[in-house]
Amino acid sequence: MIEKNINTLICSLDYKNYKTEIKTADAQDSFKDGVIVLVTGYLTGRDKLKRKFAQTFFLAPQDKGYFVLNDVFRYVEESEIDTVSEVINGTEDVQSEVLTPDPGRRSSTC
Repeated sequence: MIEKNINTLICSLDYKNYKTEIKTADAQDSFKDGVIVLVTGYLTGRDKLKRKFAQTFFLAPQDKGYFVLNDVFRYVEESEIDTVSEVINGTEDVQSEVLTPDPGRRSSTC
């Protein structure tokens, strides 16, 4: 039931009539011959409002080509960009925290 509601909402957004402008596209080999892809750019609708977005998806291999196993799409607001810039440039005062491993969680091996 939830999946049907999500699909109905996405279809109602009329993305077929949006113009997409890709700024960056990065891909990297991943788990079991899959590929992780990160795309950034702009979407412009009929209202001519240009909105920044970021999308990450995982392409899982199949017999002929790939299929999208996971897909995350997000609009990026200007205030979010400013906050990230401040953190990267070291202007935000962040208290250091010691991270300890969760004993119930498997650790990765390199």
